Amino acid sequence: MFDKNNWMKQAEIVSNVLENAPFFEKGYMLPAEEFKTRQENTWNMLKQKGYDCGIVYSDEHYCGDVPYLAGNNNIIVEPIAAVLGENGLYLMAGPESAIVARQLCPRSGAKIRVMDILNLGTGRADKNLNTPASIVVEACGKEPQKAAILSSKVFFPVGLYQELSEQLPQTSIDDLSEEYYKIKYNKSKLELKLIEESCRISDVMIEAMARILEPGLTEAQVAQWGYAVANELGADEQGFKIMVMSGESNKTMIGRATNKVIQEGEVVSIGVAPKRDGLCGAQRISVVCTKNPSEITDQHKVLANFLEGAFQFSVEEFERIVKEKLPGNTHEKSMIQYYKDREEEIGKKLGISIQQFSELKGYVTSHNSGYTECQEMYGALSEKFNGELPENLVLMMDVGLKGYGEDWSQVRIPGLDYLVIEKTLIKEGEQVRVLNHLPANVQELVGRSV
Repeated sequence: MFDKNNWMKQAEIVSNVLENAPFFEKGYMLPAEEFKTRQENTWNMLKQKGYDCGIVYSDEHYCGDVPYLAGNNNIIVEPIAAVLGENGLYLMAGPESAIVARQLCPRSGAKIRVMDILNLGTGRADKNLNTPASIVVEACGKEPQKAAILSSKVFFPVGLYQELSEQLPQTSIDDLSEEYYKIKYNKSKLELKLIEESCRISDVMIEAMARILEPGLTEAQVAQWGYAVANELGADEQGFKIMVMSGESNKTMIGRATNKVIQEGEVVSIGVAPKRDGLCGAQRISVVCTKNPSEITDQHKVLANFLEGAFQFSVEEFERIVKEKLPGNTHEKSMIQYYKDREEEIGKKLGISIQQFSELKGYVTSHNSGYTECQEMYGALSEKFNGELPENLVLMMDVGLKGYGEDWSQVRIPGLDYLVIEKTLIKEGEQVRVLNHLPANVQELVGRSV
């Protein structure tokens, strides 16, 4: 049943948080020059590699490759592709995605062509519409000798590839996605500006949700205020659905808010990823939902303190890598060693024996970001990454600790489901900054009005 009094109390708390929020020009959008530069950089790469065109694909979830060139960061329901050739950028849209694209793509100069995108490769495509090949030929001004797929084969539709192969039998079609991702990896000043604004909005979202957090609310009731704050401040979409994970739900590590009721004393992890003109900032935190902070367990304090130290080390190590121009994979190797070096210490403090503590990190500590929060498909500073760091980049620094093995039932640290600290960093030349202003530990905000 709707509790008007409690809802109004929460609304007042959120209103007070918003009164102290920074101002953002809500209507600001990237100018035409930004997309011209992106297209020129991509076209120059294609020519240098000997290709006549490059083809990208995006849908509502994998939503970065086409908007990066076309500016249409409003993809909804129907997917869309694009081809960049000698004659410019051409959207390869479905009937619906073409209509939607007209809202935002004029700034990029993209030309819109309609094909039956949802029936490619089925034999049921509408013959009154363009074929993929006809759009590619128009973009190139000829039938291309070499065409590059610039989106990962993980996402690029089999039907689209099949039709291109059948309709352009003399064309060599190759995967050149990593070269495209390297271009996207290097962020412009305007991209950094919007991502920083996104991160500042994430601060306000996290603060509002932490302040209204109390036992008895559902995860979704907490999340609603994050969405309200984001929309109020100028973020009109999210890089992922707002995460609110309480109790055992934390084992999902990246679970969305559900109707689970939050209980007294449960760990609650909150994650947000607001976007400004399609560009994403992010932040995640873990707190204890309690009306009595003195009852927070010693175990939680030990593990939370460890994680705060790990996050601080992750930032300092990234700064060292930038300053000394070390290989990017140095970072993950150092993070694994950081956990290993503290295995015995943490075990003693908890009174247990912990084996392979570094395996409980859960994932690689860092990843690239942009139009997607974590599906840029390149640039995470993993042990396998041997690429060069660009002049300017955005990096999500994400330290975690889980208490189970491969399966939820495999208990490795009793009483621990999962804890996380994630913030957004940027590298500008040799300067590294954390864009989020909230501290790593926001426990003091829980349940407290402004």
